[in-house]
Amino acid sequence: LAKRISSTTKMLLLHGDKDAVVPSSNLLEAKDFLLRNKIEVETNMISDCDHHIPIKASSIALNYLKKNFSI
Repeated sequence: LAKRISSTTKMLLLHGDKDAVVPSSNLLEAKDFLLRNKIEVETNMISDCDHHIPIKASSIALNYLKKNFSI
């Protein structure tokens, strides 16, 4: 995968701790991969969240965009 990186834009990764579709450990694996490839990443594990996007995650994402991309 490292050979296919075409952008190094900083990223936000969100994941639900009760996700039964995609294991929450994937968040840590993705973060590790990005950091090893010198891509700035912020992560947030949403508590009591399964495989959906709760309002809390939307708020975190909006604040991240405002803080990092002059929106």
